[in-house]
Amino acid sequence: MIMRSVLTCILVVSMCRTSIAAFTATSPLNAQPVPTGSIVKYGSKLINGDLASDYDPVTSIYTVPRTGIYKVTVTMMSGLVTGHTTLRKNGEIVVWLFTNKEYDMATQSINLQLQLGDEIWVQMNSGSSLYSVYNTFSAVLIKLTT
Repeated sequence: MIMRSVLTCILVVSMCRTSIAAFTATSPLNAQPVPTGSIVKYGSKLINGDLASDYDPVTSIYTVPRTGIYKVTVTMMSGLVTGHTTLRKNGEIVVWLFTNKEYDMATQSINLQLQLGDEIWVQMNSGSSLYSVYNTFSAVLIKLTT
């Protein structure tokens, strides 16, 4: 029984020392104008893992720190007109989000195989604004791969 407790403690300490690859970012309050074709800017970082430089709040681009499978989630709320955004990986479209009317919401949550150095971001395809803190972008490493 004592050996089991010791092994459990070692496992917990090892897990705590492991850097977490994760972030969540959200838009600022009020409607945020976003020109078509531009990267959506998330002004507030709600959480960032131990690898603090992975998500750049200035560019709103996440640079993958470790090869693996990531859970990536994008939520958008359009402003006064319909909205259309895409999640992109190294410039290529991965998934689309679309809102049908003003103040409508859309979410995509996917598992995505990413390589060290890949870049992911959200881009505005059509529409003119996103509304308030209802817009989020997040990723978390769920499994390391080689």
